[in-house]
Amino acid sequence: MAEVLTWVMQRRIVLAERVEQLRKELAETEAEVARPEAAEVVIGHFIEAKRAGEADDAVMDAELERVTTAPGRAACC
Repeated sequence: MAEVLTWVMQRRIVLAERVEQLRKELAETEAEVARPEAAEVVIGHFIEAKRAGEADDAVMDAELERVTTAPGRAACC
Protein backbone atom coordinates (compact mmCIF):
# COMPACT_ATOMS: atom_id res chain seq x y z
CA MET A 1 0.00 0.00 0.00
CA ALA A 2 2.92 2.36 0.68
CA GLU A 3 4.05 2.00 -2.95
CA VAL A 4 0.65 3.13 -4.16
CA LEU A 5 0.72 6.17 -1.88
CA THR A 6 4.23 7.04 -3.06
CA TRP A 7 3.18 6.71 -6.69
CA VAL A 8 0.10 8.88 -6.15
CA MET A 9 2.15 11.58 -4.44
CA GLN A 10 4.79 11.55 -7.17
CA ARG A 11 2.14 11.67 -9.88
CA ARG A 12 0.43 14.61 -8.16
CA ILE A 13 3.72 16.52 -8.06
CA VAL A 14 4.39 15.85 -11.75
CA LEU A 15 0.87 16.91 -12.68
CA ALA A 16 1.05 20.06 -10.54
CA GLU A 17 4.30 21.05 -12.27
CA ARG A 18 2.71 20.43 -15.67
CA VAL A 19 -0.31 22.55 -14.72
CA GLU A 20 1.99 25.42 -13.77
CA GLN A 21 3.84 25.13 -17.10
CA LEU A 22 0.56 25.07 -19.03
CA ARG A 23 -0.68 28.15 -17.15
CA LYS A 24 2.48 29.99 -18.12
CA GLU A 25 2.14 28.93 -21.76
CA LEU A 26 -1.52 29.98 -21.76
CA ALA A 27 -0.68 33.42 -20.37
CA GLU A 28 2.00 33.88 -23.03
CA THR A 29 -0.40 32.78 -25.79
CA GLU A 30 -3.15 35.09 -24.52
CA ALA A 31 -0.71 38.02 -24.60
CA GLU A 32 0.34 37.04 -28.12
CA VAL A 33 -3.32 36.93 -29.25
CA ALA A 34 -4.04 40.30 -27.62
CA ARG A 35 -1.51 42.14 -29.79
CA PRO A 36 -3.11 41.28 -33.16
CA GLU A 37 -6.55 41.95 -31.67
CA ALA A 38 -5.43 45.43 -30.66
CA ALA A 39 -3.83 45.93 -34.07
CA GLU A 40 -7.15 45.04 -35.72
CA VAL A 41 -8.87 47.77 -33.71
CA VAL A 42 -6.21 50.36 -34.56
CA ILE A 43 -6.32 49.47 -38.26
CA GLY A 44 -10.13 49.62 -38.22
CA HIS A 45 -10.02 53.08 -36.67
CA PHE A 46 -7.43 54.18 -39.21
CA ILE A 47 -9.61 52.96 -42.10
CA GLU A 48 -12.58 54.86 -40.68
CA ALA A 49 -10.47 58.00 -40.23
CA LYS A 50 -9.10 57.68 -43.76
CA ARG A 51 -12.62 57.42 -45.19
CA ALA A 52 -13.57 60.53 -43.23
CA GLY A 53 -10.47 62.34 -44.50
CA GLU A 54 -9.00 62.59 -41.00
CA ALA A 55 -6.24 59.98 -41.22
CA ASP A 56 -2.80 60.70 -39.83
CA ASP A 57 -0.28 58.06 -40.94
CA ALA A 58 2.26 59.01 -38.28
CA VAL A 59 -0.30 58.71 -35.49
CA MET A 60 -1.55 55.38 -36.83
CA ASP A 61 2.01 54.04 -37.13
CA ALA A 62 2.80 55.09 -33.56
CA GLU A 63 -0.40 53.57 -32.19
CA LEU A 64 0.09 50.34 -34.12
CA GLU A 65 3.66 50.12 -32.82
CA ARG A 66 2.45 50.71 -29.27
CA VAL A 67 -0.21 48.00 -29.27
CA THR A 68 1.88 45.38 -31.01
CA THR A 69 5.08 45.74 -28.98
CA ALA A 70 3.82 46.52 -25.49
CA PRO A 71 4.28 43.67 -23.01
CA GLY A 72 1.18 41.93 -21.77
CA ARG A 73 -2.35 42.53 -22.92
CA ALA A 74 -2.54 45.64 -25.05
CA ALA A 75 -5.32 48.02 -24.13
CA CYS A 76 -6.76 49.83 -27.05
CA CYS A 77 -9.57 52.22 -27.65
